[in-house]
Amino acid sequence: MTKDEWVEMCGKALAVEDIENFHPLEIADIGRKAPDAQLYGDHRLVAPSFHLVPNAIKLCHVLCDLREAVKTTPVLVNSWYRDIIYNHRIGGVSRSMHLTCGAADVTKPGFTPSEVADILEHHPDSGKFGIGRYKTFTHIDIRGMIGRSSPARWGSNA
Repeated sequence: MTKDEWVEMCGKALAVEDIENFHPLEIADIGRKAPDAQLYGDHRLVAPSFHLVPNAIKLCHVLCDLREAVKTTPVLVNSWYRDIIYNHRIGGVSRSMHLTCGAADVTKPGFTPSEVADILEHHPDSGKFGIGRYKTFTHIDIRGMIGRSSPARWGSNA
């Protein structure tokens, strides 16, 4: 699938769900260059299979809830979908939820990563989440909403 095809098809799915705060290229930053190109060759992130869009939509709804929680502020996505090669090159785990469009590493301006994780812990579906606490971002995944065992917690204060 090309970048333009992904933007069109995923964009339509987002519109059907009235999701306005996320763009298809936030979900899958198609064309992003993986690190260490000199060692491993030039690899750029490819588009996910369209069958993963429902996972992205579910995660979008959680991120929209996070956006509105406590004080309405944007949710900034550092990493969402990763293809298997890109995931490997950045050191992602082999069964990463990022491979499914069901995980994102995020920040919320005005909130520390720990505060973001705490907000997610109070979400009605938190028992279905994976929540990772990192120094500069919070990982959120919807593992229990897409058939993986849940919940999962890791990082400081997990």
